[in-house]
Amino acid sequence: MLLFDALGGHFRCIRLRRRRPDCAACGERPTVTDLQDYEAFCGSSATDKCRSLRVLSPEERVSVTDYKRLLDSGAPHLLLDVRPKVEVDICRLPHALHIPLKHLERRDAESLKLLGEAIQEGKQRIQEGAALSIYVICKLGNDSQKAVRILQSLTAAQELDSLMVQDVVGGLMAWAAKIDGSFPQY
Repeated sequence: MLLFDALGGHFRCIRLRRRRPDCAACGERPTVTDLQDYEAFCGSSATDKCRSLRVLSPEERVSVTDYKRLLDSGAPHLLLDVRPKVEVDICRLPHALHIPLKHLERRDAESLKLLGEAIQEGKQRIQEGAALSIYVICKLGNDSQKAVRILQSLTAAQELDSLMVQDVVGGLMAWAAKIDGSFPQY
């Protein structure tokens, strides 16, 4: 094989090994004789686009426009951002509490304590007996759905008080597209 480095103007010869007689593609009796169906082989579509998960029912989700309306009304609630810290360092909504999904998945004691304190603080701003609404957001709306399920399981296990938890559909990229065009997209 001949390699040419156009930037440096150099040629280089590389000797390749001989053909192996038992090779599945080029051997004496090949078993790979035609192109493979990527999607069938991998069990996934051939795309670089992130597929949207559908973990929650429509009642467990809220659009970014509905969330913005709630935010503008001043209704007491908690916004939980479950993105990794490196993403939060890029951009964030200033009123969001940041607890990464990984911390919720492993039920990190310090993170649950922080969440519990934020819930108690939020409950002080609502009428007695009313459930505090928690909205969960991430980049695209997939991890936030997983986080909603975790929070629901914590509520069912009585690790957290009774809560109304919803996912923000489309996450922060939907926020940037529909609410705030100046919000960074990454």
